[in-house]
Amino acid sequence: MKFRLERVNSEMLKSISEIIRHKVKDPRVSEMVSVTKVVTSKDLKTAKVYVSIYGNSEKIKSTFDALVQCEGFIHHELGMEFKHLRAVPRLNFIEDETEEYGRHIDLLLKEIKNNDADRSD
Repeated sequence: MKFRLERVNSEMLKSISEIIRHKVKDPRVSEMVSVTKVVTSKDLKTAKVYVSIYGNSEKIKSTFDALVQCEGFIHHELGMEFKHLRAVPRLNFIEDETEEYGRHIDLLLKEIKNNDADRSD
């Protein structure tokens, strides 16, 4: 069962990325959207879709809001591609902030390194 769920997650990640890139026509959706991970529940009723959006905070918010509003359309398109599933999971979009968090950690490490270099001089 675990292998099947991982395969469904992987295929959904690819499909959702393609749908956002090629079929969603909302002008608020930035070209700089990346689906980073899909986590489907064991019963296949819901799926958490982690998206990473690049740009300023205003563009990120408008793109994320547009994706949430397009959930029904994306769900319908997934239904066309995943006909073999009894039911296509409901999508819950979540902002993936790991890259931003990584940049923050890098900045802190550079700051620490600079402070240590200043102390040793």
